[in-house]
Parts: sequence; C-alpha cells; structure tokens
Amino acid sequence: MAAGPSPARGSWSQVGAGFTVLFIASGVNFAFGILFKPILVELGSDRATLALAATASLLVNAAGQPVLGAVVDHLGPRRVVLPSLALMALGTGLVGLVGSPWHVVLLYGVVAAIGNTGAGILPISVHVNRWFPAERGGIMAVTASGFSLGHLVFTQAAAHAALALGWRRTYGVLALTVAAFLLVTAAWLRDAPRGVLGPPRAAPVGSGPDRVEPVRSLDRRAALGTSGFWGMTGGLMGCGFTDFLMTTHLAPFATDLGLSPAVAANAISLWAAANIAGTLVAGSIATRIGARPALVLTYLLRAASLLFLPWVHETWQLYLFAIAFGATFFTTAPLSATLVGSLFGPAHQGTIFGAANLFHHTAGAFGAYAGGLVFDRTRSYAPIFLASGVLVLGSAAVTALARPPRSPVG
Repeated sequence: MAAGPSPARGSWSQVGAGFTVLFIASGVNFAFGILFKPILVELGSDRATLALAATASLLVNAAGQPVLGAVVDHLGPRRVVLPSLALMALGTGLVGLVGSPWHVVLLYGVVAAIGNTGAGILPISVHVNRWFPAERGGIMAVTASGFSLGHLVFTQAAAHAALALGWRRTYGVLALTVAAFLLVTAAWLRDAPRGVLGPPRAAPVGSGPDRVEPVRSLDRRAALGTSGFWGMTGGLMGCGFTDFLMTTHLAPFATDLGLSPAVAANAISLWAAANIAGTLVAGSIATRIGARPALVLTYLLRAASLLFLPWVHETWQLYLFAIAFGATFFTTAPLSATLVGSLFGPAHQGTIFGAANLFHHTAGAFGAYAGGLVFDRTRSYAPIFLASGVLVLGSAAVTALARPPRSPVG
C-alpha cells in the first residue's frame, strides 16, 4: 500500500489553503473601499450613511467573534469556513442589485459580513495553530500575508472593473470569484488530525520576553479576569478603530485632494504590498523577541503614519503614508493571535481571540462611521486622523503592559 503524504507536506499544504481563504475573503470584502465613491454618487447618499454599511459589517463581525471562536474550537475550522464563503458569495452578488444605501447596509453590512466573519483570521489562525502546535509567529505571518495580497490584487481589479463594467457588475464578478474559490477550498481545506493537534496539555508558552513557566491553558472566562487580556485587547481597540477608518475613507480622502481614482487605487495597492512585507518581517521579529514587543513597535509606526496624514497633499506624500500605514495594517492580527497563545495557552485560543476581536471590530465599526460623520460636520478628515494617531499611541502603551498570568488559573 502506498504511503500517504508526510505530515510536514500535508501541513504546509494547509498553510496554502488558509492563505487562499484569506486572499479571497479579504480581497472581496475590501473592494468596498475602492467602490465607495461610485456607490455614493449613484445612490445619492451622504458619507456617514453609506459608511454605516462598513459599520454594520464590523458590528456583525464583532458580535460573531466570541460565538465563532467557540464554534471553531468545537467543530473545527473547515465546517465553519465553507458555509461562510457560500454566504459571502450570496451577499456580495446581491449588493450589485441594490436600490438604496440601506440595501447596501443590509447586504454588505449583514449578509456578506456574516460570511466574511466565518472566513477570516480567527478560524484560519486556529487552523494554522492546530497544524503547527509550536507556532510562534513565522508560519502564521506567511498565512496572514494572503489577507494583504488579496487586498492588493482585488483593489486594482475592482478599480479597473468599475471603470469598464460599473460598480454593480463588478460586484457580480466578485461574487462569482468567491463561488469559484469555494469549490477549490472544499477540496483543499482539511482540519488537523488528532495526531497533529494532540490533546490540550500543559506546555511552555511564549518565547523571548513573552516566555513564562509552563501553565495550564486558560478558558475565556479565566482569561477575561487577567490584566494581560485587557492590555492586549485595549491595544486592539485602537487598532480596529484606525483599520476601518482607513479602509473606508482613504480612497475618498485621496480623491478629495484632487488626485485621480487611479492614484487612490495605487495608494491602497502600495498599502497592501507594504502589509505583506510588514506581516512577514513582524512575524520574524516576533519569533526572536516575542509577539508583545513586536506589537508595540507596530503600533508606534502606525501612530507616526496617522499623525503625518493630515499634512498629505501630493501623490508622493499619499504613497509614503500608504507604505508606512500598510506595513502595520493586518500585521497586528497574526501577532495578536500568537500573543493569545503565549499568554493563555493553545486549548481555547479560538474562543479567547474571538473575545478580543469582539472589541477590535466594535471599535472598527465606530472608526468607519466616525470618519464619515466628522467629514460631514467639518468638511475635513484632519481632526479624526489626528485623534486616531493619539489613540494608537495609547494602544502601544497598554500593549506594553500585557503580561501572562503569574500563576496557573482555571
């Protein structure tokens, strides 16, 4: 009888599957930012109202995180990801048929958002960590770079498709793309066998400055009682606010400066390209010095970029911002997923990371809406950009204080 593939080969194949899921789900989801203004013009909406679609998407994502984490821990990532991609394809296709901004809120902000939540970083981080139980940042960073590459590729694709086909048909093409990759994913994505995952057990967690003595894995309730959880989560709230402020409003900001839609698309592509590099570099740094200090450095770079943004007026300045901010954008997700394992152990990682992501995405929902509201009231994004830079400085400070429990809990 022929031998099956080696565990190492199978494991790396599953890294590719996780990479592909993030590539498709993130790319299609973030096409909304580049299509924001065409939708705005045709539907006759103000920015705050249309931005509610992004706000609703993030609130759905936030509310679903704790439940999703528990479901992934119980059922495994595959049985969550596949139906989620199907729902995302349905919601995305229906966006192209809308007649009012509130239809966009319902279809993009609720239906497609539920699908995007179930095909996002939480189930994929659990997927990777089950195939690689000793993972400390590098492999997760490789997988997470699919998120950034999807952002890069689909931003350009959506910008060009909107010019050639209009935004409605562009959403139809995006839906067909998700459906096609769903078939590929169904044949490819596999949950880790018990022999790879192994039972929950006491183990040393962390490396470098994050390393502590072996402790028993904490469940969500025990983790919520620790200062380490709230320090990490406080940092993620500033991260989420600025993530979705930028994904929703950077392209409109660029065209407000008198720059072309092509320049706006190029800036977002530079952002995504920088994020691929940033995610990989940060993963390597985390392997050497620990996820927590790597997160602090990431937040400091993001704060500097946001404080620079109000002074941007020319194309090269926009591109410089895009590179600096992009290097930090999704970089925080794999670092935070790794930090959860370092702080609390592997057994309940999905549930605990889901709880932290609830706060991250709730803050993101406010960021998406706040950008539109501040612009509608002041006719400028400068106040919200400056406030965001200060907020992320706070993220760096509280994350620096996040430490593992000093004694076993739970």
